[in-house]
Amino acid sequence: MEFEKKWDGTEHQSPAPKLKIYTKGDPNTPDITYFPDPEAGAWSKLLSYTFSESTDALDGAFSFTVENEEVKKEEKSVFDLIPVRSIVKIYEGNLRNPAFIGIIRRREIKKSMTSQGLKRSVVFSGKSIISCIAEYTLSLDVRIQGIADAMSRNIELTTKLARDGLTIKDFMKETWEHFKKVSEDAGISTAGIADIINKFIGGDPGTFVKVTGKGQTLRYNVACVFYNAANNVIADVWKNILPEKVYEFFSRCEDGEPKIIARQMPFEPEDWANLDIYKISPISLTAYDITQSDEEVYTAFASYIIGSAMQKEFYMAVSQTGDDSIIEYDKVRQKFYGFKPLELNFNGYDRQGNSKDEKKADLTEALKALNKMALYWYSRLDEMYSGNITIITDFNEPDTNPRAGCRAKFLGGEFYINKADHSWNFGGTPTIKLTVSRGMLYTAGKMMAAMNNIGSKYNEQNGEMKIV
Repeated sequence: MEFEKKWDGTEHQSPAPKLKIYTKGDPNTPDITYFPDPEAGAWSKLLSYTFSESTDALDGAFSFTVENEEVKKEEKSVFDLIPVRSIVKIYEGNLRNPAFIGIIRRREIKKSMTSQGLKRSVVFSGKSIISCIAEYTLSLDVRIQGIADAMSRNIELTTKLARDGLTIKDFMKETWEHFKKVSEDAGISTAGIADIINKFIGGDPGTFVKVTGKGQTLRYNVACVFYNAANNVIADVWKNILPEKVYEFFSRCEDGEPKIIARQMPFEPEDWANLDIYKISPISLTAYDITQSDEEVYTAFASYIIGSAMQKEFYMAVSQTGDDSIIEYDKVRQKFYGFKPLELNFNGYDRQGNSKDEKKADLTEALKALNKMALYWYSRLDEMYSGNITIITDFNEPDTNPRAGCRAKFLGGEFYINKADHSWNFGGTPTIKLTVSRGMLYTAGKMMAAMNNIGSKYNEQNGEMKIV
């Protein structure tokens, strides 16, 4: 879907963010509602806020600062009334759907003498509400009563997942449900965190996990031991089977609901074309810093499963023989940059299947296909542009505000949005700083060529490039 701001050369808005804070755990009734109006009394002296969502992390971050005023009705200060583990919803223009939902992990009280007298403020900070899931821990310390039986459940999970056609969503759903069940069986109380998850996220992974893209099944069969003898974090289990550069999973707020977005990488052209795209409006643009670099260049692409016969040493031997039936090369760049391999390694997958008589899930074919996609996706990084784009947050049309994991249309090309940092200070302009990469020309999702005339002057009047 394409999002484009409609404008006629001028635009007026009155940014009025709102924060709803839930201190008692009732998701239907906020205990405190903050809005920036210092003249309106208690719960109005909101001084600033920030929040960020990134494709590199499941747990986005946020903070907000308020004046530590006395609340006469409660006979307490703001600091005393907003405890750690409170839930915060941040609204930007759309009062039905929050732009971010977080959980407070830290609070800090400050006092300073200024020219206007004593200033008291409180800074609350934390992570995305999804961090409650990402950090969910299964303790298998042998000193815990009943843990010996729980350890045997590892075989049960491994057997359940070791099947053909396992989807990304089923893998995440079944490991999550297994973690919760084993914790209960071992008598480890997680009622507090489970209560937050059930009330503010929903206990069903079928709801909070969203898998997008053409490839929805795992590339190869899982066959591993998931647990160690200490603490096991669910996000680490997911990252082990869904490694970076091959899979992507992160959190963001969609239509007011916290979601975990999971998908295969590299993207097929069809998947790239289906990502939401936000056209950067020149009227909202405040700054940009775009860079082209050859610091990250790969000329050979090899994927392997740790512990299998076809692992790293095998590929190095193949490269010496010149046999390129398995490993993929960018022969043009290799003449200039030399042999610079990108190694995509998997842990916890079935290590069999590389013999010719295997009738299913042939390891060789699976890795060859991935190597070809890696060549397509990562071989042209020296042609692409990356950097930062800062725009004004739109409170009139919040749907036009870009999000992490989507595309930005800018300078005649398309960019991938890796991170979106929102910030606002009382009396100032609310902004979103986008961290972007993969900037180049695309047609129907397919990479075509490097962007032209980047050194030209950007015309803020019509959003076009102008050679001067």
